[in-house]
Amino acid sequence: MAEKKADTVATKNPKKANLLDHHSIKHILDESVSEIVTGRGYVEDVRMSNIRLVMGAIIIVIALVAQFYKKKFPENRDFLIACIGLYPFS
Repeated sequence: MAEKKADTVATKNPKKANLLDHHSIKHILDESVSEIVTGRGYVEDVRMSNIRLVMGAIIIVIALVAQFYKKKFPENRDFLIACIGLYPFS
């Protein structure tokens, strides 16, 4: 019976993908799996993706501060070391 539900979900929304483009194939597979899992009553949890986005934004801000710091390289060496030291914690 569970196989019939999965089959009906797949036949309701036929999706097309370029078979030579592996990114579009992966995207179609991800969408299909997401539809099947959410169709069975599970809730999608996106907390980890949000945490990774925030961490990436923090790293970009640290990189921009290090790039546009007022002093040139030999003088700002300690500041750059501090920025590199902060990288694993963000």
